[in-house]
Amino acid sequence: MGRYDALNGLMLKGNGKGGFKPLSILQSGIYIPGNGKALVKLHGSNGKYLLAASQNKDVLKLFALKSTGTSFKPQILDASAMIKYKNGSSTKQEFYYGSSFLSQSARFVNINSQVSSITVTRNNGTTRMLNLN
Repeated sequence: MGRYDALNGLMLKGNGKGGFKPLSILQSGIYIPGNGKALVKLHGSNGKYLLAASQNKDVLKLFALKSTGTSFKPQILDASAMIKYKNGSSTKQEFYYGSSFLSQSARFVNINSQVSSITVTRNNGTTRMLNLN
C-alpha cells in the first residue's frame, strides 16, 4: 500500500482477460516522484511510442516504451478502430480531438505482431480495412 498522498508511479499490466498485475518501479521503469497532473501518449519522430507525465511545479517526464511494431495514424475524419487480435479477442479505440481538460494524447494505434486486422470507422459510418502486410 502506498502513502496516502499517492505513489511514485504505478503501472498495471493487463493480461488481456480483464485482470491486471501491478508492476514495481523497477519492473515498469515509470517513476514520477512529483505531484503528477497528466499522462498522455505521444508518437515520436522516430516512430517510438512515448508517454509524457507532467508534474505540478516540476519537470516533464518522458518515457520511451520498449515496444516493437508500427503505428497507424488515423485520417482527419476517422472516428474509431476495431482492433482484432490473433487470439480472437478484440478492442475498440476511439480517436478524439480533445479528451481531457489538461492533456491531449496523440491520435494513433500501436500495431504489434499480435494484431490480425483493423477496421476503421469514419464519422459518417463508412468503414475500411487496413492492410497490415
